[in-house]
Amino acid sequence: MDESIAKSLEDASQPGKIEVVGGAEFNFGTMKQGSRRTHSFVLKNIGGQPVEIAFKSSTCKCTVGKLKDKMLDPGQETNVELEWYAEKGMKEFAQTATISTSVYGQEEIKLTINGNIGVSYVFSPPTIDFGDALSTETKTIQGRMYSFEELPIDIETGGWAESALAKYFDVRILSIETVAQGSISDFADARQTMDFEVTLLKGVPPGRFNGEIVFRGTGSTEAQQGFATCAAMGRSVSSISIVGGREFNEENDVLSMGVAESRKGIKKSIILKVKNIDGQPPEVKVREIRLQELDPSIVKVTIGEPKVSGSQSLFPVTIEIPPGTAPCELNGSFGKDFGRIVFETNVETAREYPMFIKFKITE
Repeated sequence: MDESIAKSLEDASQPGKIEVVGGAEFNFGTMKQGSRRTHSFVLKNIGGQPVEIAFKSSTCKCTVGKLKDKMLDPGQETNVELEWYAEKGMKEFAQTATISTSVYGQEEIKLTINGNIGVSYVFSPPTIDFGDALSTETKTIQGRMYSFEELPIDIETGGWAESALAKYFDVRILSIETVAQGSISDFADARQTMDFEVTLLKGVPPGRFNGEIVFRGTGSTEAQQGFATCAAMGRSVSSISIVGGREFNEENDVLSMGVAESRKGIKKSIILKVKNIDGQPPEVKVREIRLQELDPSIVKVTIGEPKVSGSQSLFPVTIEIPPGTAPCELNGSFGKDFGRIVFETNVETAREYPMFIKFKITE
């Protein structure tokens, strides 16, 4: 028997089977709120017998287009079109349509569409995170804004939203470009992009910062006026640090002194480690530390003579709640519930160095 005839007979003896060409799941990426998108899944009969297919069900928010063919002969294919409307108030979506078939063991085929819903703009990365940044150095992070508006972006400047720290952030707009819809897979509905960079300048006061970068322009609408905000965060680390063992929370600069009776009081020791000034004569190379502020006044702070090496000065510091102190408590969970000590330094980028203490004195 001719090989081609034999193969045809063999194929015809095989049952029908449906394959979803390209996969049964499709991600729309980020869609603009209020937009409508469709995707066509291709169903192909790769078996040897005809297969009957029909729409069975779908999740309530997914619209299914009509099936072009309800009976698929071997080798034949058809499209199943799913439509999705990006509703307001949603951030993510995942919807499914179920197609029934006459194939034994493949009675149902589930087709899934998913993605995210954006507003007028989306930032990547979503948060400008500087991590731990030395206050004596600059640090730059680049980002991109995707705009889903038809009107052009008209942003001219950017800066830190909070005025107290604004001078430590330099924001520059690098480029604004128009892109073809669908050209960026993760942001298929984006119409424009704006590349920018944010530089954290020297001298940021030690501690955590958490806020927003604000971009502004001159237009009249939200897209044109250029009012857009991107979250930003980080921690400024100066050339001063505290060595306080397990009782010192370096993340929040809090020393836990514990609980003691009034007659005993509490005494704790820490080390202020300060980097020396490189390239300076010996008489000005060593750092200086003084007590600038103390709250409450019942706390006694003693700064000892430093141990100086070539690269650093180690200042021993004793913090004491003297015996006989009346019962009191500064042992809460927030800064306002703590005591506060501020050291004055000759460090140009950190003239002040604050720390907190928490304690409780009982009768």
